[in-house]
Amino acid sequence: MNFKKLKVFTTVCDCGSMSRAAKKLYMTQPAVSQAILELEEELDVHLFDRINKKLLLTYPGEVLLEYARRILVLVEEAQSTMKDIANMNTGKLRIGASTTIGTYLLPEIIRTFGQKFKNIDIPFAIDNTGVIEKMLLENSIDIGLVEGPIHLKEIIVKPYMDDELFIICSKNHPWAARKRIGPGTISEQNIIIREQGSGTREVFENTMSKHNIPYSIKHVLNNTEAIKKAVEANIGVSVVSEIAIKEEIKSGRLVKINLEGVRFLRKFNIIYHKDKYHSKLFEEFLRHLCSGNF
Repeated sequence: MNFKKLKVFTTVCDCGSMSRAAKKLYMTQPAVSQAILELEEELDVHLFDRINKKLLLTYPGEVLLEYARRILVLVEEAQSTMKDIANMNTGKLRIGASTTIGTYLLPEIIRTFGQKFKNIDIPFAIDNTGVIEKMLLENSIDIGLVEGPIHLKEIIVKPYMDDELFIICSKNHPWAARKRIGPGTISEQNIIIREQGSGTREVFENTMSKHNIPYSIKHVLNNTEAIKKAVEANIGVSVVSEIAIKEEIKSGRLVKINLEGVRFLRKFNIIYHKDKYHSKLFEEFLRHLCSGNF
């Protein structure tokens, strides 16, 4: 069992097929199949069941996958540490951010951090909280910045910023003249909301459930900007982060509505895997986030 075979194994698990794994690894399919076969022979276990043309992990396969991911993480950390020792002026930090943070905060965070560390490579990904959480587990990113609740024990969560969601409507909506509504009136409206896995949606649904307020979801969009445009067009009402609507509120294109007795409060969180090695670059970025100087 070696690093290459473990990499092939985890890639097959991630891709769900030998052919897709081969394409991702720039290998031939027979070479991928041979690597898996050799692993099974070396370990004297069966790693996959092939049912209805699908590859499904056996119990030994699930156990090996957990160890393989940890081993691959350790190898990458060793390589990264050697780079840090060899040259502290270079480095790479992979960032993932959920949609609201990624759209409205992350660009400035990276810009100001880059001013202090000019030769650091900071690739980043933006998706919903659920996807960012998964990327951490797969070691596709080093640090995540999310607005939604985290449910996995392997992930460390550190709050770093307060946020509040507000109901918004078009300037032409009947609510626009009221600015404050009773909880009972929201059930009559068409709600435009983010997709499942979105931190914004989870906070909204949890808060509404906590206060026993009925509501009706009419449209599901996976982009905050699209939601704002739909609300501007008076297609429905929505709930979004306050940081996402500053310009629209200032210009009068959208109206912020208060729901009597209800606030949609949440924390923006820094998240990372509990086994993640904290390089000097990692620690510097955490300090930059917690300083708020961006």
